[in-house]
Amino acid sequence: MKAEGGLEILPQIKAIIAEKIPVMGHLGMLPQHVLEEGGYRIKGKKEIEHQRLLEDAKLLEDAGAFAIVLELVTPPVAKEISESISVPTIGIGSGEDCDGQILVTPDLIGIFPWFTPKFVKPKVNCAAEIKSAVAAWKNSVESK
Repeated sequence: MKAEGGLEILPQIKAIIAEKIPVMGHLGMLPQHVLEEGGYRIKGKKEIEHQRLLEDAKLLEDAGAFAIVLELVTPPVAKEISESISVPTIGIGSGEDCDGQILVTPDLIGIFPWFTPKFVKPKVNCAAEIKSAVAAWKNSVESK
Protein backbone atom coordinates (compact mmCIF):
# COMPACT_ATOMS: atom_id res chain seq x y z
CA MET A 1 0.00 0.00 0.00
CA LYS A 2 1.05 3.65 -0.44
CA ALA A 3 0.94 5.94 2.57
CA GLU A 4 1.34 9.73 2.50
CA GLY A 5 3.50 11.30 5.20
CA GLY A 6 6.39 10.55 7.49
CA LEU A 7 6.77 11.11 11.21
CA GLU A 8 3.07 11.88 11.72
CA ILE A 9 2.00 8.46 10.40
CA LEU A 10 5.01 6.42 11.53
CA PRO A 11 3.09 4.32 14.11
CA GLN A 12 0.55 3.33 11.45
CA ILE A 13 3.31 2.49 8.94
CA LYS A 14 5.08 0.29 11.49
CA ALA A 15 1.83 -1.49 12.36
CA ILE A 16 1.04 -2.16 8.70
CA ILE A 17 4.53 -3.46 8.00
CA ALA A 18 4.38 -5.61 11.15
CA GLU A 19 1.37 -7.33 9.57
CA LYS A 20 3.55 -8.17 6.53
CA ILE A 21 1.81 -5.67 4.26
CA PRO A 22 4.33 -3.93 1.97
CA VAL A 23 4.32 -0.13 2.25
CA MET A 24 5.48 2.49 -0.21
CA GLY A 25 5.99 5.90 1.38
CA HIS A 26 4.95 9.16 -0.25
CA LEU A 27 6.58 12.50 0.62
CA GLY A 28 6.49 16.02 -0.76
CA MET A 29 3.20 17.19 -2.18
CA LEU A 30 0.54 14.89 -0.77
CA PRO A 31 -2.45 14.62 -3.14
CA GLN A 32 -4.88 13.47 -0.45
CA HIS A 33 -3.90 16.52 1.65
CA VAL A 34 -3.85 19.12 -1.13
CA LEU A 35 -6.78 21.11 0.31
CA GLU A 36 -5.25 21.15 3.79
CA GLU A 37 -1.95 22.33 2.30
CA GLY A 38 -3.53 25.11 0.27
CA GLY A 39 -2.95 23.66 -3.19
CA TYR A 40 -0.14 22.22 -5.21
CA ARG A 41 3.31 23.58 -4.45
CA ILE A 42 6.89 22.40 -4.65
CA LYS A 43 8.31 21.12 -1.36
CA GLY A 44 11.83 21.44 -0.05
CA LYS A 45 12.50 25.06 -0.99
CA LYS A 46 12.63 26.12 2.66
CA GLU A 47 15.38 24.64 4.83
CA ILE A 48 12.88 23.37 7.39
CA GLU A 49 11.03 21.48 4.64
CA HIS A 50 14.33 20.21 3.24
CA GLN A 51 15.37 18.78 6.60
CA ARG A 52 11.92 17.34 7.32
CA LEU A 53 11.83 15.55 3.96
CA LEU A 54 15.27 14.01 4.63
CA GLU A 55 14.25 12.94 8.12
CA ASP A 56 10.92 11.52 6.96
CA ALA A 57 12.61 9.55 4.15
CA LYS A 58 15.05 7.99 6.62
CA LEU A 59 12.22 7.21 9.06
CA LEU A 60 10.22 5.50 6.31
CA GLU A 61 13.27 3.53 5.21
CA ASP A 62 14.04 2.48 8.81
CA ALA A 63 10.40 1.47 9.33
CA GLY A 64 10.66 -0.90 6.36
CA ALA A 65 9.08 0.96 3.42
CA PHE A 66 10.14 -0.75 0.19
CA ALA A 67 10.23 2.54 -1.81
CA ILE A 68 9.30 6.20 -1.49
CA VAL A 69 7.43 8.44 -3.93
CA LEU A 70 8.79 12.00 -4.00
CA GLU A 71 6.14 14.27 -5.48
CA LEU A 72 6.93 17.89 -6.36
CA VAL A 73 10.12 17.89 -4.30
CA THR A 74 12.80 20.31 -5.48
CA PRO A 75 15.24 18.33 -7.66
CA PRO A 76 18.31 19.00 -5.47
CA VAL A 77 16.46 17.73 -2.37
CA ALA A 78 15.06 14.73 -4.28
CA LYS A 79 18.61 13.91 -5.39
CA GLU A 80 19.93 14.23 -1.84
CA ILE A 81 17.19 11.96 -0.51
CA SER A 82 17.79 9.42 -3.28
CA GLU A 83 21.48 9.33 -2.47
CA SER A 84 20.98 9.10 1.29
CA ILE A 85 18.61 6.13 1.50
CA SER A 86 18.90 2.59 0.22
CA VAL A 87 15.31 2.08 -0.94
CA PRO A 88 14.29 3.31 -4.41
CA THR A 89 12.78 6.76 -4.87
CA ILE A 90 10.11 7.30 -7.49
CA GLY A 91 9.82 10.91 -8.65
CA ILE A 92 6.81 12.77 -9.93
CA GLY A 93 7.84 16.28 -10.88
CA SER A 94 10.97 15.97 -8.70
CA GLY A 95 13.72 15.92 -11.30
CA GLU A 96 15.68 13.20 -13.02
CA ASP A 97 17.82 12.01 -10.11
CA CYS A 98 15.22 9.76 -8.51
CA ASP A 99 15.55 6.03 -9.13
CA GLY A 100 12.35 5.93 -11.19
CA GLN A 101 9.70 8.25 -12.58
CA ILE A 102 5.91 8.44 -12.59
CA LEU A 103 3.88 10.37 -15.11
CA VAL A 104 0.10 10.36 -14.83
CA THR A 105 -1.37 9.20 -18.15
CA PRO A 106 -3.96 12.02 -18.46
CA ASP A 107 -1.09 14.53 -18.15
CA LEU A 108 0.98 12.70 -20.78
CA ILE A 109 -1.85 12.64 -23.32
CA GLY A 110 -3.21 16.14 -22.66
CA ILE A 111 -6.69 15.09 -21.58
CA PHE A 112 -7.15 18.00 -19.14
CA PRO A 113 -6.49 21.17 -21.20
CA TRP A 114 -7.37 23.40 -18.25
CA PHE A 115 -4.42 22.14 -16.20
CA THR A 116 -1.04 20.75 -17.17
CA PRO A 117 1.64 20.55 -14.45
CA LYS A 118 4.71 22.64 -15.23
CA PHE A 119 6.96 19.57 -15.35
CA VAL A 120 4.81 17.82 -18.01
CA LYS A 121 5.25 18.06 -21.77
CA PRO A 122 2.17 16.30 -23.21
CA LYS A 123 2.99 14.07 -26.19
CA VAL A 124 -0.45 14.52 -27.76
CA ASN A 125 -3.49 16.75 -27.22
CA CYS A 126 -6.26 14.19 -26.77
CA ALA A 127 -8.68 16.80 -25.42
CA ALA A 128 -8.57 18.66 -28.76
CA GLU A 129 -8.97 15.38 -30.68
CA ILE A 130 -11.96 14.38 -28.53
CA LYS A 131 -13.55 17.81 -28.96
CA SER A 132 -13.06 17.58 -32.73
CA ALA A 133 -14.54 14.05 -32.88
CA VAL A 134 -17.60 15.10 -30.85
CA ALA A 135 -18.13 18.17 -33.05
CA ALA A 136 -17.88 16.05 -36.21
CA TRP A 137 -20.36 13.52 -34.84
CA LYS A 138 -22.72 16.29 -33.73
CA ASN A 139 -22.58 17.87 -37.20
CA SER A 140 -23.26 14.53 -38.87
CA VAL A 141 -26.32 13.91 -36.67
CA GLU A 142 -27.70 17.43 -37.05
CA SER A 143 -27.28 17.47 -40.84
CA LYS A 144 -29.54 14.45 -41.38
